[in-house]
Amino acid sequence: MQSTEKRTRLRKILAGQRCVTAGSVWDPISARIADKLGVEVGLMGGSLASFAVLGAPDVILLTLTEFADQARRACRASDVALLVDADHGYGNALNVMRTAEELETAGVAGLTIEDTKLPREHGSSSAAQFISIDEGVGKMKAALAARRDPTLVILGRTSAAQVNGVDDAIARLKAYEAAGVDALMVPGIKTRDELDRIAAAVKLPLVTGGSGEALADPAYLANRKVRVWSPGHQAFNAAVKAVHDTMKAAQEGVPASKLPNVAAKELMDWVTRAADYDGYAKRFLSGA
Repeated sequence: MQSTEKRTRLRKILAGQRCVTAGSVWDPISARIADKLGVEVGLMGGSLASFAVLGAPDVILLTLTEFADQARRACRASDVALLVDADHGYGNALNVMRTAEELETAGVAGLTIEDTKLPREHGSSSAAQFISIDEGVGKMKAALAARRDPTLVILGRTSAAQVNGVDDAIARLKAYEAAGVDALMVPGIKTRDELDRIAAAVKLPLVTGGSGEALADPAYLANRKVRVWSPGHQAFNAAVKAVHDTMKAAQEGVPASKLPNVAAKELMDWVTRAADYDGYAKRFLSGA
């Protein structure tokens, strides 16, 4: 499926009335599994990419090139519409332009640009800090200006509600809305009152995630303009535990036939497209 088709599908979801649950994607296999399960929107968080590529926490060590390459691998392997967390755009507004260009080329359906001041400055507190609204607007406009495919979805993102309060978050979101972004991402909203206020203040569709269970109601979220919701990245955490436990059991002498929760050959063949490659070999390597 072409990138434009995936982007058009994401736009239809954002323009609709439903709230869909995003699936965590961090590499080609997870992207293909999401596709197999009928996941409509894949979400590649910056944290997941840092885990998968560097084995490091989400402290802005990953480079744009590394992130774009990982997104490209996932997009190439699957038809799922991939929404990616492009953090702060890897620098100022000019860096944001480069970020949008690289991620569009990688094939993502949409990308978020946030207004958190990253990486953390020397002597800063543990709480997140934010760039000015004016600088945030400049970043949103830069991302939009760099876009070549008009179907690519650009989302303005802020976590200010959890640090500066809902009023500041609303001011930022309304400014990014006026700048022309396609949708808004508000991660970490904890209460219905917070989401109610934000939804009432903006016109654009919302994407949220990392929220408490009080918000885990698709009907409620849909009624508050939320079109994509992420319940978290538990799939990655579960994968880490599975690798750890299986490797530990093997080291302790558990026979391969007794290892629990090992993917059957049929599933492995599916996620690796073994039948397709067998067909290619017969078609192109047989000498016929």
